[in-house]
Amino acid sequence: MLDERVLVVGTTTDYIDLIGRRFPGRALFLTAAEERARPSHYHPPDKATEVLCDLSRPDRTVNTLNDHLKRCRIKLSGITCFDCESLNLAAYLAQVFSLSFSSPEAVKASRNKYFSKCLWKKAALPCPEADLVRSPSDAIRFIRALGRPVVLKPLAGSGSELVFLCRDDEDCRHAFHTLLSKLGTSPNRRMYGDQIQRLERGDHRAFVIEEMVEGEEYSCDFVLNERGVDIIRIAKKIPARNQTFGTVMAYILPGELPPDIDLTDFRTQAREAARVLGLHRAICMLDFVVMGGVARMIEMTPRPGGDCLPLLERLSSGFDILGYALDFAEGKEAEPPASGSWRRLVGLHLLATEPGIVRGIDLQNLRSDPRVVECHLTSGPGHRVIMPPEDYDSRRLGYAIFKLSTAEKAEEECLDLLNKVTVEMETV
Repeated sequence: MLDERVLVVGTTTDYIDLIGRRFPGRALFLTAAEERARPSHYHPPDKATEVLCDLSRPDRTVNTLNDHLKRCRIKLSGITCFDCESLNLAAYLAQVFSLSFSSPEAVKASRNKYFSKCLWKKAALPCPEADLVRSPSDAIRFIRALGRPVVLKPLAGSGSELVFLCRDDEDCRHAFHTLLSKLGTSPNRRMYGDQIQRLERGDHRAFVIEEMVEGEEYSCDFVLNERGVDIIRIAKKIPARNQTFGTVMAYILPGELPPDIDLTDFRTQAREAARVLGLHRAICMLDFVVMGGVARMIEMTPRPGGDCLPLLERLSSGFDILGYALDFAEGKEAEPPASGSWRRLVGLHLLATEPGIVRGIDLQNLRSDPRVVECHLTSGPGHRVIMPPEDYDSRRLGYAIFKLSTAEKAEEECLDLLNKVTVEMETV
């Protein structure tokens, strides 16, 4: 008898460890060889449970995966993905192995931060004004015409990586040249592959510029199916003011929307936004900013939110998005948690503030605080921190989940708890 598994495409070692412990025997992990080669305190799963290969080569990946399935007598029962850089590969593999997943065209439309806004604008859906730029002068013309701050970023990306806030002409010049330099040398070809290839051909038209939408920032997970949209969770973002632009310090869950946002209308907006991108059945993440009573959409991608959000959701409501994603991949659908089932918690990112080698992380004072529910480290001694714009991921050391005393003082409480963390660094 064949062993049925859900293929989890291209995720990180901490997620592999978490899914493997919570749902043993449910997943087959297709992991980038360089991800497993990085220093980590997570032990790899058994050889039958993980396939290591070069995920930048789809044809070779198919051959390697086929060999593994035959050798280990595994049948794929579904496919899922938790990481932006692996969505294109997941969509390709779904077609090869006849599994249910968003189409390559829909993934491409959602991953392209300019094209998605063009489709939304055509459908009269609220999002920032945006354009493509070939040069600093293009960016300067846009900011002068708009008369407001703008954001310059790659066409595809993840979170705040290589995202720059520009308030004047000089900011635009600096951001453009930084993007050109850092993107051109980025080792993450799976995230920025098309853009890097364009730069190598001398085509600089790989950047998107858009108006800076000022307001309360939110992140939402929802399920799109034939019935419409079921919202899983809405979290409010607290920005990290001592980090690069766009970095999130914490999420408040549940994140209450302002009273002038009608939830029924918001679900309709999310459904239409997903469908104009070509999405039909998917778990989606939507980032948006509420400004002037309107939810202006920043980006949408067919995967659930990551970082501390899965643990935050589970501790807040008992709902496990990782297990839900495995079930969803197999065609099973469960009801998302009821709106009244959430208790208010905060997911606080533990971020390094300087480069170097981590010699130790002391969480004793943090863990002993009565507000703290759980702490989770993703990095430990020996971990090397390289700060943005050279690297955006290595500064992430872990996260803490805590009970918020007063919503009005959320940022103050976050900073208070961060002061209880001691990180010993060695300068290199």
